[in-house]
Amino acid sequence: MSVDRKKLEALLQWYKQEIGENLIVALIVNREGLVMATLKGSSEVEVEEDVIGGVSALVEPVLTRITEEFSSGSFGTGTFDTEDHRFIFCEAGPEAIFVTVLNSIAMVDPVFPYAYLAAEKISRIFDGRTVSPVIPKLISDDITPKIERKVDKLQKIKIKSGEYAYKLILGGEGGVGKTSMVHRFVEDSFQADYKSTIGTSIMKKECEFEGLESRVRFVIWDLAGQAQFKRVRQTYLGNAEVGILVYDVTSQDTFESIESWFKEIKSVSPNISLILVGNKIDLEEKRIIYTEKGEELSKKLKLSYIETSAKTGENINDAFKMLALQMIKRYAFAEEV
Repeated sequence: MSVDRKKLEALLQWYKQEIGENLIVALIVNREGLVMATLKGSSEVEVEEDVIGGVSALVEPVLTRITEEFSSGSFGTGTFDTEDHRFIFCEAGPEAIFVTVLNSIAMVDPVFPYAYLAAEKISRIFDGRTVSPVIPKLISDDITPKIERKVDKLQKIKIKSGEYAYKLILGGEGGVGKTSMVHRFVEDSFQADYKSTIGTSIMKKECEFEGLESRVRFVIWDLAGQAQFKRVRQTYLGNAEVGILVYDVTSQDTFESIESWFKEIKSVSPNISLILVGNKIDLEEKRIIYTEKGEELSKKLKLSYIETSAKTGENINDAFKMLALQMIKRYAFAEEV
């Protein structure tokens, strides 16, 4: 089977960057435990040859116990702790398992969303589907349940099953591409001549994750960005549970307006869960707001951050999946198996 190994390596590099110093090694293994791709982390902890050379030698009993469930596509995600390491196992489609090895003092909870997004991207790479290797920056909230460390105990991470429906709003100045983002996500289409939204536009879309029984349904409210619609917007902002703040990476004004939008939305829906998006990254030659600036603002506002192109579709699905995962991870729990 032909796999784009360069894309796998790029994905692991992004993953390493986001996990940071707690990562010892990330591995992509097949269903028999054979290592297909690996990347050593930033940790100063000495990495045993068994970890790099073959994860099956180190955790063979664990892989043996879950091989049957992995092969049936029913395991999803799990953790296993030893005295020296913490492991996260994620199904990555029918061909592979994504294994993250952390040091023993690492927290699993903040890593789990990154591992899940990476596993989904690995699955798409193995299927030959178009996928960006970028792993977005995620901000954990205090609502996420804590997964207890249990040495020599395999735990399966589950999400309380059900369908979760959320009102989603998009905020940002007119012309930043909010409507294009929604149409790309809902219909996988793009038009260069969308007319400005008047008041609001409403669309619906479900967001599913491989290996999870739960799904997220978004009722998407695309709000007009022009100043003359500000009074109208207040009506639509009420009871919004999730939202995307969008700026145009080729426009300084739209970037500078984000904090105003943040305050406006928070004043009406203080408990809303937001992410920050820099759109139109396909216009590289016109770009004036670079990634570092976007990350700096996201840290200031304490928001997860991703860059997208509605025109090419790059990272559009990931942006909405970030929001979905941000919400349903609150319903995560560990079950000993």
